[in-house]
Amino acid sequence: MYSHKYGLNLMPKNANFIRKNSCFHKTTLLTLLVSGLTACTSEPKQPDVVVVPTPQATVTVTATPTPEPTTAIVVTPTPQVTTVVQTEPITDVLVITNANKQSLINRPVQFQNVNVQSVVGDRTFWVGSSNNQRVFVVLAPNLDAGTAENKVVVKQGQKLDLAGVLKPVPSVKQAQQQWQGLTAAEAQGLKEQIIYLEANQIRFKSS
Repeated sequence: MYSHKYGLNLMPKNANFIRKNSCFHKTTLLTLLVSGLTACTSEPKQPDVVVVPTPQATVTVTATPTPEPTTAIVVTPTPQVTTVVQTEPITDVLVITNANKQSLINRPVQFQNVNVQSVVGDRTFWVGSSNNQRVFVVLAPNLDAGTAENKVVVKQGQKLDLAGVLKPVPSVKQAQQQWQGLTAAEAQGLKEQIIYLEANQIRFKSS
């Protein structure tokens, strides 16, 4: 009897408990559903995002070497001192006849009032004071060409002003070929003179 009452008393309680649990489950489900809907509504679907890495700037560093200072060295050569010896012209026949004639080659000569001893050819003659003190003279080609050939006529005993250069005497054969009228004996004697005067200027002095 007791157990039956006790059992009867429990049934309403259990029924209430089941109803409460059922309501609780419904409420929970409804809450979850609402929460799910709210989550779907409040959280929009995020689009797919592709993350592109930002390219890093490339910095090119060019190392320019510092130019070393260049020192220019200018070498100035020491100018050589050129000594020009002014050779005074020979003015006396005796200087030529008494000197080392080989050393007088190419020396300039200026004679004034020199005496013509003898004439050998159109262009050749001897000047001086005697047979031992004399110089053989040959007129330069410019004084024996064209109109000058008729104007320049040298005669024995004339007084002349002569200017020219001392030259070495050629061989006997060459002397006879170059200077007409020169005999073999004269050419041989001339060879012993070593030098002769090639006159490029002549002036006749009045007697």
